[in-house]
Amino acid sequence: MSTPVIETTDTNLHLMSGKVPLHILKDINLRVEAGEVVATVGPSGSGKTSLLMVLSGLERATSGKVVVAGQDITGLDEDQLAIFRRRNLGILFQNFHLIPSLTALENVTLALEIAETGQPFKQMQAAAAAALEEVGLADRLTHLPSALSGGEQQRVGLARAMVTRPRLLLADEPTGNLDQDTGARVIALMFDLARKQHTAVMLITHDRALAARADRRLLMNHGQLSEEAGVAQP
Repeated sequence: MSTPVIETTDTNLHLMSGKVPLHILKDINLRVEAGEVVATVGPSGSGKTSLLMVLSGLERATSGKVVVAGQDITGLDEDQLAIFRRRNLGILFQNFHLIPSLTALENVTLALEIAETGQPFKQMQAAAAAALEEVGLADRLTHLPSALSGGEQQRVGLARAMVTRPRLLLADEPTGNLDQDTGARVIALMFDLARKQHTAVMLITHDRALAARADRRLLMNHGQLSEEAGVAQP
């Protein structure tokens, strides 16, 4: 049996709200394989984003085990977690988070620089340009984010997240600021790139039509994660 990209065991997260402890994640047991696309749905405040935070090491689980890309991240310090994220994770944000003073090409190239791939700069630029071409933006390399539409900015974000060929892509409401048709195109691109690169995807969305296109659909409710019935759409 292959090693999963995500494997959590009885993972819990407690946070304090003032002096009141909140049980955010409750005994999460999750396994995601390489190349598998998993969508998580559920009401606001149910713990979906907290789960992504724990999987990325940006929030520490209170108890249980969190193994990502073969690494038990529960015992890593902040410097080790930063290195781990650079080498293994891609993150796609709802609000794009592109650097406004950098062109599309520069935004994507920066991801490779941060990942410390050891490639010559021209090689990184070529890889960034190829990534932008894959998402249909070969003619937008020199455009600043302000000159791009929302859908184009999100496609730059997708190229930036995938250019390092991460083991795991975390996407938190990536289509939340896009219209339905544009969002559907971005999701289709994301799924296609992930499967080509054999990257596991954990996607949070409120759009059940988009979620239905994933390989599996999970429901988060009151901090508890369960499998939703239903067959993924082609």
